[in-house]
Amino acid sequence: MKIALTTDSFVEGHGGVSTAVAALARCLRQRGHQVMIYTAADPSHKQMDLDVVGFRALRYERFPGGRAPMAPIALVQELADFRPDVIHNHSMSAMGLQALAAGHLLGIPVLGTCHVFLAGFLKYAPISLDGVPLTEDIAWKYTTAFFNRFPQVTTPSEAMRRELVTHGLRVPVMAISNGVDTDLFHPIPKTEIEASRPPVVLHVGRLGYEKRVDLVIRAFARLLDGFPAARLVIVGDGPEKEELQALATEKGISRQVDFVGEVPHEHLPAYYQQADLFVTASTIETQGLVVLEAMACGLPIAGVEAMALPDLIQQDVNGIIASPNDEEQLAFGMAHLLSSEKLCQEMGHASHRMALKHSLSAVTQDYERLYRQAISQAPAPLLQRIPQKLDPSIAWSSLHAEGQALIEAGVHQVWSISRILQNWREDGFAEATNRIRNIVKRLPGRRE
Repeated sequence: MKIALTTDSFVEGHGGVSTAVAALARCLRQRGHQVMIYTAADPSHKQMDLDVVGFRALRYERFPGGRAPMAPIALVQELADFRPDVIHNHSMSAMGLQALAAGHLLGIPVLGTCHVFLAGFLKYAPISLDGVPLTEDIAWKYTTAFFNRFPQVTTPSEAMRRELVTHGLRVPVMAISNGVDTDLFHPIPKTEIEASRPPVVLHVGRLGYEKRVDLVIRAFARLLDGFPAARLVIVGDGPEKEELQALATEKGISRQVDFVGEVPHEHLPAYYQQADLFVTASTIETQGLVVLEAMACGLPIAGVEAMALPDLIQQDVNGIIASPNDEEQLAFGMAHLLSSEKLCQEMGHASHRMALKHSLSAVTQDYERLYRQAISQAPAPLLQRIPQKLDPSIAWSSLHAEGQALIEAGVHQVWSISRILQNWREDGFAEATNRIRNIVKRLPGRRE
């Protein structure tokens, strides 16, 4: 098959979506398929072993690495030249709309994968919406309105599949794991020296507010009461790095917290393999790719009961689950895991066995079946013949039609609320809240 993968931003190692797309592309290629990735242009693409078509894009600096490709004409022409059998979209914004429009024009079936719990990223909106009443409802409304435009949707976990259906997704949706490269991520035996050293707790991920790394640091500070020689290794970078370093200093534990920074994806296994325990306090994971990687490397996991994490972390089987935002309970759970070397080993073995069920080969076979199903139901093209030079108005009109469909689904209410919030002041809190509540009540399909 010839497969097109579309995503807004694609810089390998920068975020779970890019990592998942790169892994899927490589595995599909290994299985004999031709794969092309369409995304925002980036200098790193020249050094990649994958085929990438990069387009000019708007930068959205409030979110690290945020890009919005705006090239509907170029995308249609590139896809017409490549002639893929199927388009697999991994975006829920600019590139996603353009992929839908191009698919309809060219008669190429389009699948969509929902990777993101949008309500967990409200702080990155043009005006931070974090904590603003009812905006989570709006975020779900946008998500389901967007993906209802696709004939088939996938999402990385059963938990996220249930949430999408609960919040109004009407099209077929299937949970298919992002997968983990179990050849790259695997356990190694610990030497006697490593076994006798102080315990190492590991966190990997973007240092953004939504990952709750501050809670990890606070819990680790409590853990030191019982394990004074323990170390916390934090791999990753992001907008909260300075605040997190300041928090470690404030807690008096800066010498025992190592901020490693960003690490190339192929170098990550060494950090997992040298740790004794992986910890996450994130409440926004639609799966948790770094959790899967840690499991594949044979680590017990300490996490929180939020979104899809309980799908991967089974209490007292391969780790512990704490209540979200409860640093004391998280610290207690980490202490419980580290209190027994035998317990750590048993849970690490369980993690590894569970991770094998998420191998990339199994995930890729699931997608191959979906691709063949989509191809068998390919829509008729709106353009019967692609001219050598595409009329720009054709591509733009198709994109406009997709945008109009979202507006009719009630998504324009997002912008109404944004305008309200732009004029929001503390003394107008009650009035703004009431106006937002009234808008939400009028949304199509709103459940009381």
